[in-house]
Amino acid sequence: MSSRLLPVGSSPLEVAAAQACAELAETPAPLRELWNPATCPLNLLPYLAWAFSVDHWDESWNEETKRSVVSSAFFVHRHKGTIGAIRRVVEPLGYLIRVAEWWQSDEPAGTFRLDVGVQNQGITDEMYQELVRLIDDAKPVSRHLIGLAINLSVHGRANVFAGCYSGDEFTVYPYLPELLSVSGYSHIGGAIHIIDNLRVNV
Repeated sequence: MSSRLLPVGSSPLEVAAAQACAELAETPAPLRELWNPATCPLNLLPYLAWAFSVDHWDESWNEETKRSVVSSAFFVHRHKGTIGAIRRVVEPLGYLIRVAEWWQSDEPAGTFRLDVGVQNQGITDEMYQELVRLIDDAKPVSRHLIGLAINLSVHGRANVFAGCYSGDEFTVYPYLPELLSVSGYSHIGGAIHIIDNLRVNV
């Protein structure tokens, strides 16, 4: 009995195609791992990003950034139009962001400013334009960006040392009490010595 479902009169091409496709049944397909940004193989992450509708993808990113961008995609699409979505779009790229809305800085109503810290990696003109596009896509429609400041933050260790040298001068004088008092015994003595001359004439 044949293991094929093809009819007897099938062409050699159909038979070869059936044999080739039959081997796919032996290929493991761990779907749970493939659809998880944390466990998906690195070479398949671009396809997972496409499936999750990631708005921006760059092959030069490191593995940690790629997985972070893919895992944030659902949150970004669910919360587009909020400050949280702007943060989830920018921060996986390795940038720090601070949002100042109009009611926090006495600006015109419906406006906001962004301070983006690029840390050590810097930012290119192309990345700046892409950053503006991503922010514009994720921001609330009723909000208007009136300021985007790029700040370079460099972190490092600074060793600080301190020394202290102190001295005192002392002058030691003999001890002189304020009042000298001397006590003792006083003895008084007296004596008298009397001599008389007596002459007797006969």
